[in-house]
Amino acid sequence: MTEKDDFRLKVPNPDSEEPYFRKKEEELIRDIREAAQKEAQESYQAEHRNHCFRCGTSSLVEVVYCGVAIDVCLNEDCLAVHLDSGELESILEAHKKSNHRVLK
Repeated sequence: MTEKDDFRLKVPNPDSEEPYFRKKEEELIRDIREAAQKEAQESYQAEHRNHCFRCGTSSLVEVVYCGVAIDVCLNEDCLAVHLDSGELESILEAHKKSNHRVLK
C-alpha cells in the first residue's frame, strides 16, 4: 500500500445498507423520544390531576351545576371555578332553557 492509498476518500456505495439502517435508527430514536415525551406528559397530568390552576393546591372537587360537572377549588383564599372545554356553553344553554338570568 502506498501513501497515496491512505488519503483516498471512501465514497459510500449507493447500494449499500448504510442509508437503510441510518434511516431505521433515526425512526427508532424519534419513536423513543415521542414515547418518552408522552409518558412525561401523562405522568405530569396524573400528578397534578386535582391541583388548582390558580393557587396550586390539591383542593379541587367536582360539583354538578346545571347538569354540568365543574371543578371548584375549596381553598378559602382561592375558590376558583375551573371549566373544561364546552362546559360554559352547556351552562349558558341550560340557563337559556330555564329562563334564568346568568348575570345581573
